[in-house]
Amino acid sequence: MIARLSYTMSSFVSIALISFSQTLGAVIWFMIPVFCVALFLKMRLFYIRTEFLKKQKWEIIEVRFPANNVRTPKSMEHVFATVFGMYSFGVKPLDKYLDGKVELWISFEMVGRADGIHFFVRLPAERRNMVEAALYAQYPEAEIIPGYDYTADFPSMLPNDTTDIFGGAFDLARPSPFPIRTYEFFEERNDIHNEKSVDSLAPLFEVMSKLKGEEQIWFQILVSPTGKGSGVDIQKDAEKEIKDLLEKKGVKASETGGLNISGTSMGTKDIIKAIENKTSKHIFEVTIRFMYVDNKDTFSAQNWTSILAAMQQFNTQNLNSFKPTMLPLYGGITAKLFPWYKKAKVLSKKRLIYDLYVARSFGVANRMGEEKFPILNTEELATLFHFPANVVRAPRLQKIDSRKGSPPPNLPFA
Repeated sequence: MIARLSYTMSSFVSIALISFSQTLGAVIWFMIPVFCVALFLKMRLFYIRTEFLKKQKWEIIEVRFPANNVRTPKSMEHVFATVFGMYSFGVKPLDKYLDGKVELWISFEMVGRADGIHFFVRLPAERRNMVEAALYAQYPEAEIIPGYDYTADFPSMLPNDTTDIFGGAFDLARPSPFPIRTYEFFEERNDIHNEKSVDSLAPLFEVMSKLKGEEQIWFQILVSPTGKGSGVDIQKDAEKEIKDLLEKKGVKASETGGLNISGTSMGTKDIIKAIENKTSKHIFEVTIRFMYVDNKDTFSAQNWTSILAAMQQFNTQNLNSFKPTMLPLYGGITAKLFPWYKKAKVLSKKRLIYDLYVARSFGVANRMGEEKFPILNTEELATLFHFPANVVRAPRLQKIDSRKGSPPPNLPFA
């Protein structure tokens, strides 16, 4: 009886194993084609996006401003509002999966050298007229000339035996609905002629104005308009952040679903007001990078640390702040035990950030894959990039005495 029972159990286990193996085999044979199809579609999307970006024509313009510039960053905010006009409100699925279309971007760049501080804009050729019109509308005395790629003055691979670099990127420390400190905070009075007016970029301009020899500082902000059509619903994100903030303060949602903030502190109300102000304006996905370049013999860490320090003025304890990322640093016990590994790691990080900067890559993947970007609005962007007013005393700012104008239309020919 016991032997028969043992035989029955053995048969049951054998049948169960055979059934499981058959089922697993069927699942594997089903999943392999699914996996291959998914991999093919992903690789195809990568390829067609690459081809789409290769077809784009890019141009660089340089913007020079008059010595008596009295325009505040508010003017640059209007420029960024116009740039938002390039937004497609979400790439259509057919354009995305058949043509590889992605949202394009514009790079606003500042370059500090021994000969002065220069302002460049790298943009799709088809958007040049739009950007130039926006700049002239806000800065009628400016001069816009064809620019050149200043990174081409250096080898395609840095650092090398003679030249060293240090660079990095900046990300937001808190969720995007929280704003950074903007230019309005720096303007104690709405009078550009008042000496109490402070330019938000004055510290960075001062650092750039003190460069000498072969030293250079590069700063770029790549901006790409975004919104609900692209899956970025900052209004919804802001509502969540406000709700979480109030719940931490003990404020509960009412029966109607609203939030009563009448009993909250002034500090909490200011935070909510700042969030609502940010989400009321056009928003952009952004990539922010900097680069310090110099000969190895004279390379000074003081300059790149000064850049990091200059970005600290936009930080607040109760709202948002910038945190440096992708810095070519490497520490820890591994670095101490294996110095050669630390050297190789730092070198690879430096070359990566240099390649990304030179290519003006939007993020790390350059729109080839999904990435999460910091979100800034027009006011925040104008805080980070604008043409300095005459309150800035940096001695090496490149200025023009007057704008070059075209001849009158009725001028007779000789």
